[in-house]
Amino acid sequence: MKRIAKRLLMAVGVLLVTGVGALLVFFYGLHPKLRDAPTVKAPSTPEAIARGKYLAEHVAGCASCHSPVDEAVPGAPYDVARMFAGRVWPGAGLPGQLTASNLTSDPEHGIGAWTDGELLRAMREGVGRDGRALFPIMPYQHLRTLPDDDALAIIAYLRTVPPIAQRLPPTSISFPVSMFVRLAPAPIEGPVPAWGSAPAERGKHLLNVMGCVGCHTPMKAGRPVESMAFAGGMEFQTPYLKVYAANLTPAGIGTYSDAELMAVMREGKGRDGRLLFAMPWTAYAGATDDDLRAVIAALRELTPIENVVPTSKPVTVSSSR
Repeated sequence: MKRIAKRLLMAVGVLLVTGVGALLVFFYGLHPKLRDAPTVKAPSTPEAIARGKYLAEHVAGCASCHSPVDEAVPGAPYDVARMFAGRVWPGAGLPGQLTASNLTSDPEHGIGAWTDGELLRAMREGVGRDGRALFPIMPYQHLRTLPDDDALAIIAYLRTVPPIAQRLPPTSISFPVSMFVRLAPAPIEGPVPAWGSAPAERGKHLLNVMGCVGCHTPMKAGRPVESMAFAGGMEFQTPYLKVYAANLTPAGIGTYSDAELMAVMREGKGRDGRLLFAMPWTAYAGATDDDLRAVIAALRELTPIENVVPTSKPVTVSSSR
């Protein structure tokens, strides 16, 4: 009997070691899925740089995420003097310390030493220069649809951003989230074409690239609930208010006029006239009327989803004496 028990224990041990080994190979050997950074060159024409500036500052959220912001002010405006110098995200509700990289042309702390292909791969495929998987708060899964010309235009503009030698702490993700993050990146196969000209079609892409789907979709176990896309409810905490992303489906904004929705994006004004916190409308205010109208057209075509979103709540601030 002792000999049988010993053999069973050895078999169990072998199975456990084999299973752990297989998991390690799967997560750390086979992922993240990546390809060599493509050999590309961003254009340096004034037109491309101007297009990249518009996209980076007013559409794709690069400036809002990679610059210090004032969360106590409606619209979370970014510090223009330190634009693209990077930002450490508040730790509340996040699985570790997340840092948005320095995107200035500084060769040591920024992107000055990166190739255009490395930047393109990071932006749309979620793989850093060193081959690590980027945490999906960097919306590369949405930026995948950014056409090649627009993605390269953003890189062209970033090359012109003056260097700021700001050292930032590295991103540090808690286990086991750090392991599962490795499954998110995926290479892009083939060129990404330009978007169609129909407003609603272009608007669907803008809803992704502008980050609307990311902030207005509730999360569960660290992942967006796809069946509740754009239904709102995600919680954001500012220094003085706890706010919740609105329901952007027709069930939530169906009675809003186009002018009222335009005021939300352009002026940060809710229907009741109050200024909105957390939403980076100060950046979207610079978007063109055509792009904002396309966003509204796409919102009108979303599937209505009933979801009761809590109202904003004051945050209790303790005062030290």
